[in-house]
Amino acid sequence: MATNAVMSCGVAAAVCPSVLSSSKSKFAAAVSFGPNAAVATSRFTMSAEWMPGQPRPPYLDGSAPGDFGFDPLRLGEVPENLERYKESELYHCRWAMLAVPGVLIPEALGLGNWVKAQEWAAIPGGQATYLGNPVPWGTLPTILVIEFLAIAFVEHQRSMEKDPEKKKYPGGAFDPLGYSKDPKKLEEYKVKEVKNGRLAMLAFVGFVVQQSAYPGTGPLENLAAHLADPWHNNIGDIIIPRSISP
Repeated sequence: MATNAVMSCGVAAAVCPSVLSSSKSKFAAAVSFGPNAAVATSRFTMSAEWMPGQPRPPYLDGSAPGDFGFDPLRLGEVPENLERYKESELYHCRWAMLAVPGVLIPEALGLGNWVKAQEWAAIPGGQATYLGNPVPWGTLPTILVIEFLAIAFVEHQRSMEKDPEKKKYPGGAFDPLGYSKDPKKLEEYKVKEVKNGRLAMLAFVGFVVQQSAYPGTGPLENLAAHLADPWHNNIGDIIIPRSISP
């Protein structure tokens, strides 16, 4: 039976060579067809790409954390641009991972949603609050000055670092739990970070779209409304004119 199975594979390879020799499939590389097929290895591996069957761009070699060959607009063809995009994506991932729980936790605690939390800034002489407590120096001009100086200092320090890897993963005080001590674990954490960061960026885009569709509402309020009446409170309620909706 095993011999017949191997022979069948050999026939398939002869009939459909383009399928088994695809650049996206490691099947042909893992299986040897021909006279020595009986002793060929049985390890079949498939690469997890964003679009199976599509060729990987040559400049995305899979070495970067979270690199699955996704660049349909070919924005990373220029090496300098690619490195900059990697860096920018990682920073946006980290900001989004801070923003998403910052939006969800206060609303879950009944302290208001993220949209109403900004209303004080539109009031002349308004006072900023956080979790219901006044923020020291919480007037808009003062906060803008503090933010400008803080961000300017951080960006200046970052621009002084010329090593691209240290820019993205500075370690030291930014790794108080020592996750970077184990190089193998560090590579695993890098992939997890960028995956969770991409999910957080999508989540925040969802928050913004929901707020635009239902002004003044937060994501948990939107979720509760959807669960209470899934048939009417969904994306169709926004994109389908009410005159033709049931």
